[in-house]
Amino acid sequence: MPSGFGREILNRPILDGAGDTLGYLSDFSFDPRSGKVISLLVLISEELDPALLPWPVKKGLLEVPVEEVAEISNAIRLHQ
Repeated sequence: MPSGFGREILNRPILDGAGDTLGYLSDFSFDPRSGKVISLLVLISEELDPALLPWPVKKGLLEVPVEEVAEISNAIRLHQ
């Protein structure tokens, strides 16, 4: 079950370094040992070709490492 903060940021837009929308936050991936979030699972915008993005797609969701996150506000902004 997501925490209050987890529910609060689900469905927020994910913006690349140029400010373009990649998609929306769908879920998180966790390290089973530490319980830390290791990646954001992003529902990709329909007009984007996931093959052109630098991150893998698993089960239809783009897997963006948390190290790529530059800022969390009304949107989640990435470094690149």
